[in-house]
Formats: sequence, structure tokens, C-alpha cells
Amino acid sequence: MKRQWLLVMALLAGILLLADGPGSAQDKAMLPDVDGVVWMRSSSEAKRAFLYGAGSAFVLEYYIRTKHNEQPSQFILGWVEVFGNRTWGELEKALDDYYAANPDQMQEHVFRVIWTQMIEPKMKRVEARP
Repeated sequence: MKRQWLLVMALLAGILLLADGPGSAQDKAMLPDVDGVVWMRSSSEAKRAFLYGAGSAFVLEYYIRTKHNEQPSQFILGWVEVFGNRTWGELEKALDDYYAANPDQMQEHVFRVIWTQMIEPKMKRVEARP
């Protein structure tokens, strides 16, 4: 129970970090999808807040589903497996490095890059082990 409470609090903290105050320009316009262009123009603080908020939601889903004997999605399983021992800074750098090395892929959404370049290849290696 204590672990779930901590996860909920972490999720709320991540959401609050991402939220702007009332009257911001974002209140008047739709937020863009987080693709390579948005990612590379963002500050390190904004990138880590984005990752922290997303990661908190994914871990919360993982624990809720497993508690109820439900299977989390492959993305959620992969996120927990692959990023369980990595820091937000390492994940931020991996995304920065990907977009810097692949300027023709700037339209790719961050979560698609995370799945295709980071999670899926490592999950296949885990599955291939005897």
C-alpha cells in the first residue's frame, strides 16, 4: 500500500512539473506532439519532467495491472524492464543522441523512438535468451 501511495504521489509531482500556470500561452493553443523538433528545442529540465511524468504513469499502470492479475502492455513491460535501472539523464541523452544522429527522423514521436530504438530491440534479446 505504501508503494502505491508513493507511486501516485510521484505521478502527481510529474504532472505538476509539466503544468504551466494559468494564463500561459499554452492555455490558448494546442500543445504540439513531442517529436524530435520539440524534443531538441526543449530544455533539459522540460525533457526530464516529460520523462518523469510519463515514466511515473507507466510504472503506476504496471503495478495496478499486475496487482489485479492483468497483463500490462508490451510497451509498459518494456519500459519497466529496459529503464528500471537507468537515470532520467541517461534516457534524455539517448534521445538527444538519436535525434542528433538522425536529423531526417525529427518528425518521429519520442515514444515511437523509445519503442523502436530502445525497448523493442532489448526485449527481443531478452526473449531470445535460452
